[in-house]
Parts: sequence; structure tokens; C-alpha cells
Amino acid sequence: MKTTDFISKWEDFRTQKGYMQRLDPSHPLDFFIGINEKGYDELALITVIEPCQMKSSKALEVEKNKRKDGKWATQIASVESKNQEIFARLCVDLVENSYTAKSEQEGISRVAARFLAWQRLFATMHETLPMSVLKGLVGELKFAQYLLDKGVSKDDLIQSWQGPSGADRDYVLNDKWYEIKAISTGKDKVTISSLNQLETDIPGCLVIINVDESSKTDPDAVSVKAMVDKMRSVLSDAPDASRIFEEKLVSLGYLDKQAYEEVLLRIGTSNYYRVGEDFPRLVTDKVPSEIVAVRYDLSLAGIDPWKVGEEYIWS
Repeated sequence: MKTTDFISKWEDFRTQKGYMQRLDPSHPLDFFIGINEKGYDELALITVIEPCQMKSSKALEVEKNKRKDGKWATQIASVESKNQEIFARLCVDLVENSYTAKSEQEGISRVAARFLAWQRLFATMHETLPMSVLKGLVGELKFAQYLLDKGVSKDDLIQSWQGPSGADRDYVLNDKWYEIKAISTGKDKVTISSLNQLETDIPGCLVIINVDESSKTDPDAVSVKAMVDKMRSVLSDAPDASRIFEEKLVSLGYLDKQAYEEVLLRIGTSNYYRVGEDFPRLVTDKVPSEIVAVRYDLSLAGIDPWKVGEEYIWS
């Protein structure tokens, strides 16, 4: 289902408070959609097994009750009408993420885990991600487009994208990894954010992409939201990849906002650096055990001997 499907149904039921309709009879879980007695948009889950108690928040109201037939009803409602589109996206995610559950217990666990992630996101929904994170996201999406152009399947691409989950490297694909760094044009160094980021026996590639803040007068500027929407469009015919993509955006803390339509960036050139045993990097066995966290800068001029062409990525 799409977010527009949920919004359309809520509007159809607006005058029928308390009315709930089954979403999809083929789904392994019994999801219902409707308007609750308070007039709030609601998604309800009916289960035989008692689910865990999910907590309410300022934006989301959650109730768990045992019905007369012995089943359990978990009702999730949005208390603010202005959040309807975001709440619809949450509902889509909960339904789609649990669609392949092999048992009711597995489905309940998936719903609870995804709801917790969304609840954290709702708590910060009025905040915007830092510019460094937005630039990083744009850089990773730019590289994703590059991989697709080279023939990587949509499912493999999204499965390989590890950046939003906080992994040490942004993409791990087949027998190689790629760490994407988005930096401003003219910058003479790149920051390695952890001791483990370049520490691996598997050959990899450090990808440095120039990403600069721009303005509406720049014909080559692109908004952060436009980059996200472009990837959504590309994945529209790959439902599993599309679902996982949305999950990873949530993990990153990304929500569609007007502010992200106004953040305009210019994407410049990309450079590739072979990372192997001889690459200048810090590794655990060369750092005193008393040092538990490391962040360091690499000189771009200094690592120039390790610069490679695009062919290295596919070698």
C-alpha cells in the first residue's frame, strides 16, 4: 500500500468514528484502519498472542486492550492532524515490514521494533538533520545511482547500503566495500570517524565526492528531498528494496520535510582511492590499548598515490 491509500481511507471514514476496516486479508497479521472515537486517524492490530505494551508519546497514542473474544487489540493513533502524511508512512512501514512474517509472534516483534524506531523519529520530527549528515546522505545516494548504472540490482544495492545503520562502511557489496565521504570542494583533507572505518582485511575503496551548499540560482543544484524522491522512483518497481530503503531512511532519522526541499546542494566530482594493507590508516594493533576511540584526518595530497580509476571498483 501507499501513503496516499491510507490518507484516502481515513478521509472516507472521517464521519464514521469508531469504524474500522480490515486492510489486507492476505496479510499474516490482522491490520485494521479507521477513525477512533476521538476522531484520530488510527491503525489497529488484532492478535491472538498478547503483544508487548508500546508506549504513547506526544504525537502517537497507543492503547492495548483485551477484547471480549479473547483477542488483543493494539491501537495506534496520530493525535495531530498535521502529521497525517508522516503517520501514513509509519503505517505503510509497519504493514509492509511484517508482511513476510512466518508467524504471529514474529509479526508482532517486527511491528514493535519498527514502531520504536518511528517513535524516536517522531520525537525529533521538528528537528532537522545536520548539514554534514544531509551531505553524507546525498553522497551515498549519488554513489547508489552510480552502482545501479553499472548493473547492480536494486535489491542488492539496498541490501548492501549500510551507512544509515551506523556501520563502519557505507556499502558492502560482494567481495568489496566502499566508504563514501562527501566533502566541500577545495577541502584538503578528509575525516575518518573511527578506528574501525578503514580497518579490514577485505580490499575496499574510499570514495570522496565533492558536495557543496548551493542556491536556487544554480541550475545544477539539487535538493536533498529531490535526491531521496529520485531513489524512491527508481525503486518503485522493486517492493522489497523500496521497503528496506524507507526503513533505512527512518534509521538515519530522515523524514520528508519542507526544510529538505530548501537545502540545495551541488554534486561535483568523485575520486576513488584503493584501500589495502599499504594504505595510510590507523589500525588496532598499532594503537595503544589505552586509546579506545580514534578520529583522524587524511591529507588528500598525501593519499594521492592510492587514487584509482573507476575500473578498480569492478576489478
